[in-house]
Amino acid sequence: MSEVLEEEKKITGEVENIIDENRVINFSDAVFAFAATLLVLKIDLPALSGVDVQGQLLSSLVSLWPQYLANVISFLAIGYYWLTHHIIFGLVRRFDRTVVWMNIVFLILLSFLPFPVDLYGDYYNVPIIVVFYSLSIALLGFALLSIWLYASHNNRLIDQHMSKKKIRFFTLKIMMAPVVFTLSIPLVFLHPALTQMAWIGVILGVTVLNKKYKFKRVEGKNDMGI
Repeated sequence: MSEVLEEEKKITGEVENIIDENRVINFSDAVFAFAATLLVLKIDLPALSGVDVQGQLLSSLVSLWPQYLANVISFLAIGYYWLTHHIIFGLVRRFDRTVVWMNIVFLILLSFLPFPVDLYGDYYNVPIIVVFYSLSIALLGFALLSIWLYASHNNRLIDQHMSKKKIRFFTLKIMMAPVVFTLSIPLVFLHPALTQMAWIGVILGVTVLNKKYKFKRVEGKNDMGI
């Protein structure tokens, strides 16, 4: 029995050594770029007809402002998650199959994001759509948080000397966006605009954490900030 366990550990170790960090990160960056690019392609100009095409065009461009807003908010969210993803995998010292598959699940959710963004751009004032959009952003963040929690648990995949304080700092920073988007959902039943205004809490929360922990410098893999 012990020989079997030893053989399994050996195989697991060989698999982990084969996993190329650069390929994992490069593939992730490609999905981020795809998702961000697809946001712009979701903005559709209505068909124009008649004599006053120029007037219709100006009116149509102005009427698309909800889609512009959805695009900007979503691009900022993707950018924030991209930076967080970069920080997490900058702190990870080795890869195993679990963290790779967790990352794949995260990328699946990321590639799905343009769909709720498209809905939100068309129905930004419909409560159920705002809830769906908020949950999509939050779920993406929780998937990223789960990667960090797995990698940092007992310093499993990160620097063995990283302090608990610094691990707690990164945990709070990573969970900030999904928690804010989740907590903003009940406000939609008062007014969708209140939910959207609550999303600013991500910026405020990150600012407070930076001031509290004072981890602002980025110095390689041992001291990275978000």
